[in-house]
Amino acid sequence: MSPERFISTRIKSQLAGFFAFILLSACQPAADGEAALMQQAQTDPSAAMTIARQRLANAEYDAALHWMRQAATLGDNQALQHALQLQQRQQGRLATARWLQQQFDSNTIAANAVSAAQRADLGLWQGNDISSADYRHPQGCQLTLQPVASQQAGVDNWQQLLQQWQSNPQLSQLAVCFLPLHTINSTLLQCSEDSSSLLQCHYQALEELVANGAFSQLVVVAGRGKASYNNGILQLPDNASLALLRHEFMHILGFIDEYQLPQATAQQLCKSGKLYPNIIVAPVAGADAAAYLQQWQLGAEDINLTAVDSCKHTPLQAYRVVAETNLMRSFELPMPPLYFQLAQQILKQPQQLMPVQYYFAYLARQQQNWPRWQHYMQQASELGYSDAQQALAP
Repeated sequence: MSPERFISTRIKSQLAGFFAFILLSACQPAADGEAALMQQAQTDPSAAMTIARQRLANAEYDAALHWMRQAATLGDNQALQHALQLQQRQQGRLATARWLQQQFDSNTIAANAVSAAQRADLGLWQGNDISSADYRHPQGCQLTLQPVASQQAGVDNWQQLLQQWQSNPQLSQLAVCFLPLHTINSTLLQCSEDSSSLLQCHYQALEELVANGAFSQLVVVAGRGKASYNNGILQLPDNASLALLRHEFMHILGFIDEYQLPQATAQQLCKSGKLYPNIIVAPVAGADAAAYLQQWQLGAEDINLTAVDSCKHTPLQAYRVVAETNLMRSFELPMPPLYFQLAQQILKQPQQLMPVQYYFAYLARQQQNWPRWQHYMQQASELGYSDAQQALAP
């Protein structure tokens, strides 16, 4: 059996089994009755569901979804439930949420036809009404982060992550604070759902949150895909583990990955003489080690230079400053004591970390929205970020 046929048969089996209870009454009409049935289905939800069952039985999932939706718009609430389940399996939660929101907006389907729990699962919130606790470190807030979620899965997972952070022996010692969780409709944030690709969202949907917020970093827990940190935004899939959050948080502090970086990233980060908290980039071992020790106020006995693959796409070599393989190589691994010490040291000067407001100022500049650029840049300047202060200097 070919791989394509095997996959098709497997999907057909899973979906047909899932919807078996709606196929019990399926039948195959005579060919001359097909056109009449389809005509009847324009106004009769039971006829539309009859066609949907036939299409589902033949593994014609897109066609089955079409007729389930037709029955739903004609008032069949059970058909609506089937349509929502099938579309999520076929196209994902975001596509399902978009379709459902369109029906609400056009009054094709009443809002009360879908429970509050279902809307939350899809990320169709009725205001930011999630009750969520914040977390303030006993020693104060050297760095404040704003968590954001767009679906119930992200809300639930963030609550677990926040509890796990507070009970973690190392993370709980960092003077980091988290504001109450902010929810936003998934149709606005539009986070991708491809687990094999880098997670992407429509961050412009968070403009007002950033403009009015008292924080310097965003933590977005939404969608599915590979986690990342860029421009003041820590992006996690809504099923992320604490270990993944910890790894990405270290990127906020300037730590870089100790595995082979993509070529474009390596060319950007791997510069001769570049010193990262965990990495020295140099043409030969030992070069710039003295500068590193001076910058971090360490002794030669405190580090153990070990070659890693970070800069393999360049002529330079990257050396991590500890011997052991760690969380910057594989996120599940422990954080070395030296990295924890450096993290604490970096947090004493949070003004050196680029705030998300600086990135939003860049977006405003692209749009030539100068009042908003001024606002974001002023926020970044008040956080002590020197590039923003220079940009505002007369």
